[in-house]
Amino acid sequence: MDMNRRRMLALAVAAASMPVIGACGGDTRQQKQAAAPVKTGIQTIDPNRPGNDTWPFEEAEKLNDSLRWPKSEVADPAAKVTITIASTSDVIAEVRNMQFDYFFGKRHPNIEIKRETSTFDGFLTKYMAQAAGGSLPDVMYNHYSWTQNFISNNIVAPLEDFIARSPDFARDDLPKAGLAYFERGGKLYGLPTDMAPKLLFFNKDIFDKAGLKYPDETWTFEKMIETAKKLKSGSGATKIFGFSPTPKPAPDLSTVFLMPYGGRFLSPDETQVQINSPEAVKTLGMWLDLLLKDGVTPSLAEELLLEKVDPWKSGHAAMHINGAWIMTELAKQKAFTWGATHVPKGPQGRFSPAVGSALVITEASRQKEAAWLYIYEYLSSSGYQFRRISAPARQSAWLPNAEALGIPAETAELVKEILADYATSDGVLRLPATKKAVDTAKPIWERAMLGKIDAKAALDEIAAKVGPLLAENKIA
Repeated sequence: MDMNRRRMLALAVAAASMPVIGACGGDTRQQKQAAAPVKTGIQTIDPNRPGNDTWPFEEAEKLNDSLRWPKSEVADPAAKVTITIASTSDVIAEVRNMQFDYFFGKRHPNIEIKRETSTFDGFLTKYMAQAAGGSLPDVMYNHYSWTQNFISNNIVAPLEDFIARSPDFARDDLPKAGLAYFERGGKLYGLPTDMAPKLLFFNKDIFDKAGLKYPDETWTFEKMIETAKKLKSGSGATKIFGFSPTPKPAPDLSTVFLMPYGGRFLSPDETQVQINSPEAVKTLGMWLDLLLKDGVTPSLAEELLLEKVDPWKSGHAAMHINGAWIMTELAKQKAFTWGATHVPKGPQGRFSPAVGSALVITEASRQKEAAWLYIYEYLSSSGYQFRRISAPARQSAWLPNAEALGIPAETAELVKEILADYATSDGVLRLPATKKAVDTAKPIWERAMLGKIDAKAALDEIAAKVGPLLAENKIA
């Protein structure tokens, strides 16, 4: 790969600025496949019959055979080829990925899969170094905040030609708003591995005890805050918070909390700071009062005390805004009964971030057709259903996966409704300066949470210190 000085600088910026915040659960995590049995988790996996207690081979085989795998006019290679797939990995997903590869190999005997795995924290640095050296795998994991920089530097290949030759692609099955991270100039450069909005989750037990009605689609933020004050109770280890956690600077701070009131963290093009606008100051000041004056949300000291016992997960918070991907964990827990509904409305409307990661085909790949066949099936509706992804990007996989994972069907329908209605990528930070901007802003805001500085002063300081960092976003 022949890189000029500008492109090298952009790659260096991207590596230095990689967000280490995971956008979502259920993103693709894969395990390197060996020729001999490999150790994963606590069981030895036979690559000729991959499976374990969680994912028995016989059940995987039965499920695979029951699914309709999409067809493509992109031809299989006439001779044996190898494609390299680079991704993050976790113990839970790796066995299922090995099973997928096994059955994919049965359908495409001339395509051999070679895997490279890295931790999320080190992934971008590793592969940007490889890009600078002119060597990249065929398929790569991509966090939503990386892809625009990759497109600018000709690292990833457009997929339109392959999509045109794949009649079963069903683009309408993918949330339009969630594709924006991976699009430019009318072309799609990545297929999402997962996609989900954020919801308002609530603890039914706490509401029932207080005799209050559950949240619904009519709620405003004012209604949520008013109710949160009523639900706060107790102290110390028995304390119940009305809402958790206290909002802080984050990549989706604008979409979840500021845009409903006409405010933003950064401008839409991410080149100017707007977190100290009157709208943002008023909104975040409201949350600061809820913390410091009303004690409704956890303080920094309480967050530290409860670092390993999350108030929401342990049943000590009445309400919580998070991504739909947490529903798998909620469905398994027995600490409390939960429900979910739309995020509240503000004067400017209702917004929920649609976020997810992707798989991309690198421009350097010499086996793009084989790479396409892989990601086409892996990220098809059948691929999601086979892998039991908790937040599948393809909407047709939501209900069958919800049933398999014990998630209420009405909640899965709610997620689909949000993705089709008001979920958006607008306001979600995705350019190279994201990590530096968030890391710079957060400790300043935490001083405000400690009562050492008021909201206006804190947000003015954030604007002054974050502003110079945004020059990096003009490189992308």
